[in-house]
Amino acid sequence: MVHYTSQLSNAISKKAEVYLVASSDSDFYLFDKSINLVQIDFYNSKKSVLLNTILIHRALSFLRKIYSINPDVIHLQSFHPWMCLFLPFLKKFRIITTIHDVTPHPGSRKFIQKVVQPFHIKYSDALIVHGSYAKTKLEENVSQKEIFVIPHGDYSFFTKLGISDIEEEAGNVLFFGRIADYKGLHYLIQAVPKIARFIPNLKVVIAGSGDFEEKEYVENNPYFELNNRFIEDAEVATFFQKASVVVLPYIECTQTGIIPIAYAFKKPVVVTNVGCIPDVVENGRTGFIIPPKDPDSLADALIDILKDESLRKEMGKNAYIKMKKELSWDSIAEKTFLVYTRVLEKREKIID
Repeated sequence: MVHYTSQLSNAISKKAEVYLVASSDSDFYLFDKSINLVQIDFYNSKKSVLLNTILIHRALSFLRKIYSINPDVIHLQSFHPWMCLFLPFLKKFRIITTIHDVTPHPGSRKFIQKVVQPFHIKYSDALIVHGSYAKTKLEENVSQKEIFVIPHGDYSFFTKLGISDIEEEAGNVLFFGRIADYKGLHYLIQAVPKIARFIPNLKVVIAGSGDFEEKEYVENNPYFELNNRFIEDAEVATFFQKASVVVLPYIECTQTGIIPIAYAFKKPVVVTNVGCIPDVVENGRTGFIIPPKDPDSLADALIDILKDESLRKEMGKNAYIKMKKELSWDSIAEKTFLVYTRVLEKREKIID
């Protein structure tokens, strides 16, 4: 979340004064000096969620900070039981909430989805999602709230962390990010034998923390390189620079920040037709969109890209252009600022 929030805050700060209220243990290196950082001890990892939530002195400190800032708009980027304490006391302000995942991922905390998210929505004046699919899903359960679609912005800042002399490795397929069942890694593993018959120099790089059933198989298979750990920001560029193609074989998803990273490094993607992913991938131009849970289609798409260097380079070029035109933070900040303006104008009409 710090990646997303920092880039959006930096872009909006060109148009307005921005205060970032965040936990004091956050990493702030990505925020511009123009951002007013407000650090609060929101959370203590040694205490339970319930105990963290009911620590009254923290609640009072948070509210005092907000009232001292007296913002025109409060823009929330996540849901947490802790925030449910404060929302009723923030009604005097205009609240906008970005919902990054409209439905819970398998294995995620359903309490957040069933109790905390509706509470946040109730006290929000407007909602932002990252694609048409997300808006449609949200509209099934939410009425009388304006929902705005604004795409997930680019993560081109990662390119500044890269090492200039690292080049693409032929046959390198990158699966990047936290490993979870909904990411569909199982289907990529199933596709590898077929891909290897056509791409003898194949190397499937798995980079991210999380457990998966096939870990022992992957560790002993020469076609895989496993980096099963949290990937620090300083390492991200190297993985994408070496990749020939980035693969997202997800079985469900609302949105993802992986595609904007791939585009920043001029890498084509192979993705599944789930969630908002088709909104940011042009099939045949910036990558291929395939059905989920289909190892054969996944293998065929990766083979087509890996075998054809000119196609791969053209797709990578198209991906970068798409990122610059449609996913730039300046463009997203402009759209977000229009949401702020609309909400404030509606408030003025109500007051009048």
